[in-house]
Amino acid sequence: MQDSFTLPIALTPKKTLLIGAGNVAKQKHIALKESKWEVQIIARERKDSYFENFNVEIGEVQDSLLYGFELVIDASGDEKLGAFLWERRKKFGYLLNVVDNPKLCDFYFGAIARYQDLSVLVSTNGVSPILAQSIRDKIARILPNSLESLVEKLKKMRQNLKIDESKKEQIKTECKQSLGKVFIIGCGPNSLQSLTLKALETFEILDVALLDNLIGKEIWNLLENIGVTCISVGKQKGKQSFSQEKINTLMLQYAKEGKNVGRLKGGDPIIFGRVFEEGSFLKSHNIEVECISGLSSSLNGALTSGITPTLRGVSAGVLIVSAHLRESVFHTEWLHYLKNSPYTLIVMMAYSFADKIVQNAKELGIPLSLPAAFISKVDSKEQKSIIGTLGQLEQMAKLCDKPAILILGKAVGECLCMPFAGQRIIL
Repeated sequence: MQDSFTLPIALTPKKTLLIGAGNVAKQKHIALKESKWEVQIIARERKDSYFENFNVEIGEVQDSLLYGFELVIDASGDEKLGAFLWERRKKFGYLLNVVDNPKLCDFYFGAIARYQDLSVLVSTNGVSPILAQSIRDKIARILPNSLESLVEKLKKMRQNLKIDESKKEQIKTECKQSLGKVFIIGCGPNSLQSLTLKALETFEILDVALLDNLIGKEIWNLLENIGVTCISVGKQKGKQSFSQEKINTLMLQYAKEGKNVGRLKGGDPIIFGRVFEEGSFLKSHNIEVECISGLSSSLNGALTSGITPTLRGVSAGVLIVSAHLRESVFHTEWLHYLKNSPYTLIVMMAYSFADKIVQNAKELGIPLSLPAAFISKVDSKEQKSIIGTLGQLEQMAKLCDKPAILILGKAVGECLCMPFAGQRIIL
């Protein structure tokens, strides 16, 4: 015969007896308290300090105590007491839950994701509370917090009897739009191994992903294999690419379709990743945004090439700068930090400007003997480090590929004894 299944229902407040005052009872009491239920507690002793703030009757459970309760929750861990309560439940007319003993339960607690009047319950019929909690946590990440305001609005409409057939389609559309959420995710320099665990976990809840050119092929393949729709929105010099306005429009469009959207960027989105432009745009349209940090190619490239940018006694710090402004316009402001500087500079997007960097450095009187390194294809099997000087940048650029980071400073020359990944060429 097929096993019977439980029927998940939402209960209005019931007169409830909680037995026990330990850690397990604490978890049940918190759940009941969040639902604003009044609970009477009895226990042989207070085992958890949590219960010091609540009225707990110290004593044994006897028949005289069971009258009048609609729900009884036994979190005492006493097997004999659980059996005693099970035998008497019909006589006294209560529903029973004996924690961690599904055979002695008329009902089960589920894991709840709560948004005021909206509650999402996950239950495994007592088989695995840990699984239910894990699924609950995943659902909680998927659903935006802004649902609370929508629930309150719909509650008022229903109370005022303002919902009619003509408005139902409008409400359906608004509900769908309210489910959309955007995750701006830093995916590290290249490889799958450089993803953070949080980024990897977030992939599992995405419907669509908008990816930059710097996202590694392994990450593309992973996303497609788990059913995520992947769209390339990369910007690349000399090729047709998506404008920032078009990317913003796409994110907004998919989010309003109720989808979980991943905006995937190489490295860390806060390092020249336009996270402000995208995040502020989405928030202005009431779309919930979650930003997830990634491993920046600037620091990963330094480490894997064997360069320590904050070398004690040599470099007092590290500055991460960009060689160009918007629309690939080269600028020279950052070059001033190289004059008698106690810092190491990591320059992003410098590859195409090697000649201009050298020319402007000469004009500013910056020593062309300053140690320099181009590190290309960071975090890949093709990673290559070209070590030379500021005056040799054009020659160095010809020996490496794009994308590449540029490191300038005395620390470059002092770190040649360090282990490194990939190929290294010293001029």
